[in-house]
Amino acid sequence: VVVCSMVINCVSSPEDRGRMLTLLYHQLRPGGLCFLTLPKLCLTQSKYVTRDLFETMLTRDGRGVGFEIAGKKESPKVAFFVLTKPDAGICDQNEGCVVNPKWTKVVKIKKAKKFRNDFAVVLNEDEVSGRSFQLQADEA
Repeated sequence: VVVCSMVINCVSSPEDRGRMLTLLYHQLRPGGLCFLTLPKLCLTQSKYVTRDLFETMLTRDGRGVGFEIAGKKESPKVAFFVLTKPDAGICDQNEGCVVNPKWTKVVKIKKAKKFRNDFAVVLNEDEVSGRSFQLQADEA
């Protein structure tokens, strides 16, 4: 079990947020749980992310991090997610790991002035597959 409560929004860059999500995923055993909370404003007032996009980015069906969303809930100010690591990972041994290209860069999707929040997440294919973490461990 991993708990990440109100932390991801404090990470400074979209790339580091993506790295954090992939590290959370790789720290879990198959069937493990991750409890993720973040301010609701990160999903409702961001120029770059909507709630639906964030949820799709978390899942392997959307070719994102690889989690399955076991539950979600919202309070007036906080979004709660219960994420599980499935038995089969996002990466296939034969095909490798293919991340949806829309998660590899920041794209402005809302242009109105009322969306002042800069919350965004960028995924790196090597980090999602776990290759970059293995290389760092081998070098150490």
